Amino acid sequence: MSDSTESNDERPCLHCLIGDVIDDFYAEYGSLTGEKDAIDVDEIITALAKTVAELTYGSDAALRQRVLEDLMREISQFEAEFTNAPASDMRH
Repeated sequence: MSDSTESNDERPCLHCLIGDVIDDFYAEYGSLTGEKDAIDVDEIITALAKTVAELTYGSDAALRQRVLEDLMREISQFEAEFTNAPASDMRH
């Protein structure tokens, strides 16, 4: 993995790409309740959980546990950060 800022400047932000996909999905299909442009947090959590499970499938138990602990720590960290940030700072 390179620490080069040049390669990071060319590389899109994965967080922003995921956010855009979620926004586009709900803009096109609406939520399960039929509301247009409304997101379903439970549906998103399920999709993310399935994705993490797929990414760690076949890994040893220690690695899966570390991934889950890292995920929980990151969620807590960003939740606190976003709580104190203007909405415009939440996406890059």
